[in-house]
Amino acid sequence: MFEETAKRILRAVFGGGSDINIGVIIPIAKAAIFNTALPDAEANWLGSDIEPTNSPSYLRIYACVSVTGILRVARTVGAVTVTEDLDSGTSLVADAAYLFTVPWRTGDSINIKYSVTTGTIKRLLIDEIGGAE
Repeated sequence: MFEETAKRILRAVFGGGSDINIGVIIPIAKAAIFNTALPDAEANWLGSDIEPTNSPSYLRIYACVSVTGILRVARTVGAVTVTEDLDSGTSLVADAAYLFTVPWRTGDSINIKYSVTTGTIKRLLIDEIGGAE
């Protein structure tokens, strides 16, 4: 019901027919971790990589970790994986919450890594954001 109501509102505001893709506007939950021990340093946090539903779009990554370290996106395209340090490679402050926006497109798969271990992932939320950005 919410989706149909949202489509009606969007049609009224922007015009258009029935071709409105509400999935591009409403965030899509991709991953969530709560109160979980950190894996080994530089190990993937997610059981499997996540891939885009819409392309191009963005990932909104919310992270809070109990220990200081560098949060990284591990991006795989084809058979090649590169890591991208978030927060300009600066160590996150223990117990502080951070929010990052990461672009991605068809062909990308993403996982999360951390530079240290022996701590707790207090919260990780990853949502795909499309036209709402």
